[in-house]
Amino acid sequence: MASSDTVINRAQAGGQQERGARLATAAGTAIRWSAWLVGLFVVVLLAVGAWLLLGSAEPPARVYSPSEQAQLDAEGRYRGLAADARAAAAADPALAERLSAIASDLEEQAAAVSLPRSPSRAPAGADAPTDPPPPASAAAAPAPSPTAAPADPVSLLAMLRDSSLRSLSDAVDAEPGPARVLASAGANQWRQAVLLGGVLGVGTELPAAEALTAEDLDPEQGASADPARSGTPASVPATSEGAASEGAASEGAASGDGASGDGASGPTTAGPATPEECAGTPLGPDADRQALLGATRAEEQARYGYEVAAALLPDPAPALALSATHRAAADTAAERLAALCEPAAPAPAGHAVGPAFRADPAAALRDLEQDHTEFYAGLVATVSTAERAWAVTSLNAAVQRSTEAGAPLAPLPGLQAEAAGTTGDPTPDAPGAPGAPSAPGGTPAPGGPTDG
Repeated sequence: MASSDTVINRAQAGGQQERGARLATAAGTAIRWSAWLVGLFVVVLLAVGAWLLLGSAEPPARVYSPSEQAQLDAEGRYRGLAADARAAAAADPALAERLSAIASDLEEQAAAVSLPRSPSRAPAGADAPTDPPPPASAAAAPAPSPTAAPADPVSLLAMLRDSSLRSLSDAVDAEPGPARVLASAGANQWRQAVLLGGVLGVGTELPAAEALTAEDLDPEQGASADPARSGTPASVPATSEGAASEGAASEGAASGDGASGDGASGPTTAGPATPEECAGTPLGPDADRQALLGATRAEEQARYGYEVAAALLPDPAPALALSATHRAAADTAAERLAALCEPAAPAPAGHAVGPAFRADPAAALRDLEQDHTEFYAGLVATVSTAERAWAVTSLNAAVQRSTEAGAPLAPLPGLQAEAAGTTGDPTPDAPGAPGAPSAPGGTPAPGGPTDG
């Protein structure tokens, strides 16, 4: 009996051990499966999270060059000013025509200075995609809400003046193509500020156009100091130009833009280079020397034309004043040319004057001044940055003279023949002889006999 019990106990113990082993094996298998499932869940979760994160991430922000940033800032500024001008026009019927003209010009300038749009990101059927959207600082300003108070015309005048100076300043360092647009837009805004100031009977605080210098275009110290950076509006001594009325456009140079020998058509250099410094070798790019040589000839032609006109017009004083203005501009160009070791040719004693000039000298001189705007607009893109400020200030002065002589004020003076939205590098041809305006209608041209 004892042995039977022992066998039975051993059998029972063996069964229990076998069942325990099976339970342990099942538990281990369950644990392994659980761990595998948890690991798989974690992997799937991480993969989904990574996919969501990568799918929702925005492309890296584009880095804009200083020239591109100037374009973006100008576009936003122009559109904001245009919206303010239209709101003010709607609130003031007496100024509606003037303010609407300002708004239209600003809108065209904004389109011209805007950065090119890339078709690579265009969805199917899209006409004008953006690549990428400009930063918030350059975004177009929204139209004022119906409940918002319209801009005060006097405040609008101050903003227009500051935008003009900022545009001229930005043109000095921008790429050649955008520089032309910025300089031309700045000259238009300058004139629009003068016209608006005449209507309002207030000064613009703009200097005489011929007195604008490179230092005035320095954003850190000159008249173009950025109001957004400094917190205060740019301010320069007021002149009688700011009080000129719109009707003064046909009165010539008898206003505050008159002849001032100092700073005419831009800054002067420190002085011509000495013979030892030159050593018979011209300095600087050839394009600069050609531009200055052409400007010297063009200004000498204009000087002579106004001297002849003074003898033909009932009131010679305005023509003589503008003759002095052009003489000073010619001297400035000649001094800058001498600093590059390229002496200017002596001015001829006289120029040919055709019958059309004698028949209507005012119209002929108006055409001459218009040719100067196109000539200097071309130089803005062809000269080096060393001479850019001179070209920009010369363009601005030419635009002011042209409109004062009765030429219509274009949204982009000097660029009328080009597509307004083009800001690429142009290859302009200076009108007339190399570097000199043409002589429409028998205006004085070099090489003819003395007449006058």
